[in-house]
Amino acid sequence: MKTKYYKFCGFLFLILTFECSVLYCPANAIPIEEILKKVDKFRAPDRSFGFNLKVTVKKEEADLVGTFSVRIKDFKKSLVLFKSPASNRGRVLLMVEDNIWIYIPGTKNPIRISPQQQMMGNVSNADVARVVFNIDYKIESMEEDTLEGQRVLNLTLSATTKGAAYQSITLWVEKESFKPIKGEFFALTGKLLKTAIYKGYERILGQERLTLLEIRDAVKHNETSMMEYSNFKIQDTPEIYFQKTSMERAGSGFDER
Repeated sequence: MKTKYYKFCGFLFLILTFECSVLYCPANAIPIEEILKKVDKFRAPDRSFGFNLKVTVKKEEADLVGTFSVRIKDFKKSLVLFKSPASNRGRVLLMVEDNIWIYIPGTKNPIRISPQQQMMGNVSNADVARVVFNIDYKIESMEEDTLEGQRVLNLTLSATTKGAAYQSITLWVEKESFKPIKGEFFALTGKLLKTAIYKGYERILGQERLTLLEIRDAVKHNETSMMEYSNFKIQDTPEIYFQKTSMERAGSGFDER
């Protein structure tokens, strides 16, 4: 009986050892489901907040620049107001759960669009409207790695919702702080779409926050998009603005409130 017990314990130990090697299981490990929330803290200071965003698409012929005012509510609801260029001013992007629409001034109704659709350059609608990973992705594996001579954690994320813009993401983060450093974003086919470099960290609202995200296109190697975040504010936007029927109203001066 004791022999069977010892064999069982040995087998259990091997299983736990294997799981820890795949998911990086140090003695002081936090629950795996909490790790993405720690990663997300560097972009989302609260459940409901606002910020300004400038997107610059660097091309050989000329740069394209767009500015936006963004409001987030309960992480899953996002309102994006187009400020410039003048031809786009008044447009509104609304994302609620997995659903996303755009309102264009002069049209009768908002148009349903996809999270994967490009907004500017290689910046997708979801890149702007969804500021956290933990809603649309889960960690499939986690292991120690080396990135440019630095010991880091390598996270493999897989999509769990229809609102996910990518099928999978490989994310490198600092070991202790879980601060994101680099990400690779993949399509359903497994094709690499783009690489993101997270940088420009500044202390904002009590913690380091991401202020600059550089996106490099995997196909158009001469095209890079820069996302610059600023003016973070903890604010609770009224629920009424996160409805399709209010998108026209939001586009006509919502950010002044």
